[in-house]
Amino acid sequence: MNSLRPEQFPADLQALIEYRELANGQTLFYKGDLTQAAFWLETGQLRLLHYTPDGQAVNHYRIRAGESFAEVALFINVYDCTAIAEAPSRVALLPKQFILEALGQSPDLAEMMMKQLAWRLHQAKILLELRSIRSARDRVLHYLKLSAEQLSDQLSDQLFVHLDQPMKRLAEDLALTPEALSRALTQLETEQIISRQKRMVQFL
Repeated sequence: MNSLRPEQFPADLQALIEYRELANGQTLFYKGDLTQAAFWLETGQLRLLHYTPDGQAVNHYRIRAGESFAEVALFINVYDCTAIAEAPSRVALLPKQFILEALGQSPDLAEMMMKQLAWRLHQAKILLELRSIRSARDRVLHYLKLSAEQLSDQLSDQLFVHLDQPMKRLAEDLALTPEALSRALTQLETEQIISRQKRMVQFL
């Protein structure tokens, strides 16, 4: 995955980059805040989400260390979601105006930005596709197949998936309850479609 990183920018811009330490559960920005920067996550993990009028959280996607995010903030006036730390995190603030100037001066940087936004759009489409599957069993199976295809070694006929996040978070990403996710995995095991050893899933 392509990602905007602080070291890719000119030295004068790097000198303007600020870093912010976030505690677990602390908010980086709220939906509707004025956009002043895009971001790069040095350590930790963040979740992007918004809330419905009745207060229900709707997850967008998660940000892991080494990823940039909120790049669309460069082209809109307010953030379109809320960002919350899910672990102690260190975030680089990439100033909006200076990034736009750097993009105008560097075709390579602009191309990387386009690739990053295209990747984000692709990930959003995958989540929409997954969440549109009504059966929890089929939704989980489709997720596992997509993950296995992305990580598979072409030299091997076996497909594996490492569930590298807590089950509660995975359930949230799939818009399921943890109980529904657990039942779906158990059903797939009973049907001998997969086997599980702790967090490792293998297709049979």
